[in-house]
Amino acid sequence: MSSRFSRRQCLVSGSLLAIASTSLRSTSLRSTADEPSDEKIASRSVIGKPVTCRTIPLGQAGIRRVVTSIAADPRGEYLAAAGDDYKIRILRTTDLKVVRTLVEHGDIVRTLDFDPTGKRLVSAGNDGRLILWNREESFQFIREVAGSPALAEVTFAPDGSGLAAVGFESEVFLLGNGDSQRVALKCACQDLRAVRYRDDAAVLAVAGRCGTLHLFDSVTKECNEHRLHAARIRDIVFLPSGNMAICVAEDGFVSVFDTSGVQSPRQFRVTTGKLFAVTVLNSELIAVAGSDNVIRVIDWKKGQVVRRLEGHTGSVIALDAQSGLLFSGSYDATLRRWSIADIIAGRQRIAGAGLGATGTGQRVD
Repeated sequence: MSSRFSRRQCLVSGSLLAIASTSLRSTSLRSTADEPSDEKIASRSVIGKPVTCRTIPLGQAGIRRVVTSIAADPRGEYLAAAGDDYKIRILRTTDLKVVRTLVEHGDIVRTLDFDPTGKRLVSAGNDGRLILWNREESFQFIREVAGSPALAEVTFAPDGSGLAAVGFESEVFLLGNGDSQRVALKCACQDLRAVRYRDDAAVLAVAGRCGTLHLFDSVTKECNEHRLHAARIRDIVFLPSGNMAICVAEDGFVSVFDTSGVQSPRQFRVTTGKLFAVTVLNSELIAVAGSDNVIRVIDWKKGQVVRRLEGHTGSVIALDAQSGLLFSGSYDATLRRWSIADIIAGRQRIAGAGLGATGTGQRVD
């Protein structure tokens, strides 16, 4: 364990100890999306069969570890999960058994990502070490990218040829396959938390404390800025093979933004708490989660919550989905595996019952 104890470490430690949910009120950035006085949230009635779920504690018997990051293998075989003991555990998705533990980091691991082929895993966090692991060789250490600051998120390029990373300052790092292939872009926002490539790699989306979505052109490196949220954006996903970026933020809102500029931005509120994570389930559904311990499944086109997945007893900090499974990691020191087929079946039962939507969440149209 590192002997240094920075202000950032102090804040992280405090947040990990605060297992109880946070319930904070926030207001929309735009007057057209002001919340009504009764704080109504986009939702609809939920019926249908329960969603199959498997839960395991992270860590050894008697010593549970808070989950800090997860990543699902695109081949559907493994889940990588980092804990507050700085270790990365590789679990089989079939039974959630740990098959390997990776021990290199000396501080909180905040981000994990598999490359599109599933051959490599990247990890990074507060210790400033960005490490690549070889899945083909039992997740052996490949190399470390030298000179990295503390990092909040790292993501592979869609073709696996490089990486993009952001930390707690205003720089965006583009990293090639060699140590000399490194470009630093400047973003007009401090405390960056999210970075994601569009599937065609033409656009790199970055966001953080200021609530603005920054879109970098991958060729010219020019940046367009779009103010979407009144609080820190924590996560971004792109819908597969499309232009739609979906952001979640600490103001409890979800934003849907067309990076091609064809459709107007839309925004809807799903919780009075904070949102920390978002992942894509299929072409119509996304899952979001945050400080109130609940995972919400959302029809992003309609702006409606169609299912609530409950069971976690601490903030849900991480979500990922692959091969028909949704994975969640929480401050309650557990991992959960949910059946996406059950989630979709429940939604179809709702539609078949003819229930009208009750959502009144505001949109930015």
